[in-house]
Amino acid sequence: MKKILILVIALAVGTVSANAQFGNIIRKAAQKATEKAVDKAVDHAEKNAEKAMDRGLEEADKAIDRGLDNAYGKNRDNTANRSTSQQGDQDVTYASLIQQALDMPTAEQFVNHKSYEFNEQSFKLLTSPVTRYLTNVAMLAAQAAGLAYSNMDSAQVVDAAYNIASSYSGLSRDEIEMLSTMSETEQEAYLKAHYASGTAEAAAMKEAFDAAKYLEPLQPTIDRWNNAGEKADNFIKAADDQCRNIYAKYSGKIASAGSDKAKNEILLKYYSETAPIQREAALKAMQTRLKEQLPIAEQIEKEMAKIRSIHKDYISQLLNYPQLTVTQCIGDATQVSEIKDF
Repeated sequence: MKKILILVIALAVGTVSANAQFGNIIRKAAQKATEKAVDKAVDHAEKNAEKAMDRGLEEADKAIDRGLDNAYGKNRDNTANRSTSQQGDQDVTYASLIQQALDMPTAEQFVNHKSYEFNEQSFKLLTSPVTRYLTNVAMLAAQAAGLAYSNMDSAQVVDAAYNIASSYSGLSRDEIEMLSTMSETEQEAYLKAHYASGTAEAAAMKEAFDAAKYLEPLQPTIDRWNNAGEKADNFIKAADDQCRNIYAKYSGKIASAGSDKAKNEILLKYYSETAPIQREAALKAMQTRLKEQLPIAEQIEKEMAKIRSIHKDYISQLLNYPQLTVTQCIGDATQVSEIKDF
């Protein structure tokens, strides 16, 4: 139950805070409500599982923001809609989303993309295969989220999101809607008083423990899913170790660079050595998630569907392991475009 508990809390924060329907209000409510709960639970949880999940969620957020902003700026919403509509007639599965993410640019193209970024070559950056790839994986992450709610209409999705937010913040739907009419200062004051009462913390902990109780029978299968995920993570960790050794050759030069231009030139040389390593590790990790972790995730999802049929407004709506697998896969993919410093 301990492993499930920390996963439930982490997912609630990540999913609710990313839901555009509620914006900053729910982000504050969900995150603040669970801060103390996470502090209490983390000492008794499996920290490796927590870190792996956090990385997947955070990297997916980065992919969406970086990929879309770099490629399309203010027009990104229209472009996203076109991309989704073009794929609407195709059969989309979690496996097919990972397969698309595996179609990755070359290491040389990643290095070129970073050069365009450093030199502010906007046109080349816009037409770069890496920009297109990052934009595509952002869309894949969105499609994975859509698949998780494919059996619900828009009203049910909104209701579920309100219920999740209420469960983890202790705020009623009326209170959430009332907050949306307040100024930033009024919101802060209201939430400060709300969290001081301890209601939010109690609601978050109760919901997490209740969810963990229903999920406990699935723990052996979840352990297998975690193990497969750890195997994938280890490819990234091994690559990071290699990159760390390479970084040691450049760190002094980077620190003593006299200008941003000089620093970028050194960083680019460093990245030209690490990009092939990062790319190879990402592909191995993603293949592991596709061939080993996703089939286990789909087994879990069959059981989760039974839980949801009984607890329709339950936190189990968040626990879609195939979606989580794709999210982690997106994290593997997007880390290739980063220059890692140590």
